[in-house]
Amino acid sequence: MSGERPPAGPGGSGQRCLITGATGFIGSHIVQRLAAEGYRPRCLVRRTSETSLLRTLGAELVEGELTAPETLPPAVNGCRLVVHCAALVSDWATPQEITSANVSGTRNLLDACAGTSVTRFVHVSTTDVYGHPGGRDVDERHQASGFSNWYAQTKLAAEAEVKRAAAERALETVVLRPATVYGPRSREVILEITRAIRGGHMLLIDQGRAIAGLCYVQNLVDAVLLAIEHPAAVGEAFNVTDGLAVTWRELTDALAAGLDCPPPRFSIPRAPAELLGRVLEHGYRGLRSATGLTTRPLLSRQAVQVMGVDQSFSNLKARSLLGWEPRVDYYRGLELTLDWLRSGAR
Repeated sequence: MSGERPPAGPGGSGQRCLITGATGFIGSHIVQRLAAEGYRPRCLVRRTSETSLLRTLGAELVEGELTAPETLPPAVNGCRLVVHCAALVSDWATPQEITSANVSGTRNLLDACAGTSVTRFVHVSTTDVYGHPGGRDVDERHQASGFSNWYAQTKLAAEAEVKRAAAERALETVVLRPATVYGPRSREVILEITRAIRGGHMLLIDQGRAIAGLCYVQNLVDAVLLAIEHPAAVGEAFNVTDGLAVTWRELTDALAAGLDCPPPRFSIPRAPAELLGRVLEHGYRGLRSATGLTTRPLLSRQAVQVMGVDQSFSNLKARSLLGWEPRVDYYRGLELTLDWLRSGAR
């Protein structure tokens, strides 16, 4: 099948599910799908968050902060399920900021679940926890030998918090590790790439030869639903990727063609790109501290790793244990993404 919506399932039977990161790309799609499937989504949001879409979906909103533990009990009370999507994904935040959000925040949420009605905790992690090893069909048994950025390191540490909670409490946990998620509302990846293509300054690494590791967002949401209810999911970690050999060059060329733009012309070898990314990270971090700068660096080590190393991960475990399949194929996913971009996405 290649449609956006799946066949009707058994539904959520009115079960209340807390979603963190609900105002973001992946989280908003999860909320939308849970509401459609008969769950009662509750979203942890900041006071300053843009929540109009969530309100349209009929989601319950609870104000709170993962780094403010005292605000979390009202969010988890009465929920049986938690889907934890929130994370600080940053090329240039300080290590302390990233650790506070991704590690301490996850620990605080797990602690808030103790002694409540929560029985299952689904943690949305990332394939970055493997340390960008390259190679083909990297599976869940791979252990990173080192990291080039704090984000990946903190996401692995957050997974350790999930494992600790599962071992110490009667809490069912599932870890999902998506690769490069794309689709409508992907502002941090697809929209940023699109702006660079339209502006004529899209920069590829090593001519864009690396595999992009794509996962269409609705395919990831399918995996989230299975993680919520499937008995075989408990205690496991799963790569979630469509298993495509599509490269960054192929993706950016397809986006450019769909938007009637010239394809990207600029490329830089990986080694000097990593050096430049390191310099820009430190420079932008200093400018942010001194001036309050909010724009992102033009290049970072994290971006170089993602776009310069094959993101090829095995999805065999999710297929065999959960019966998951990437339902939306690449061409349909690309068409739906381009439709969103052409509609005036911002």
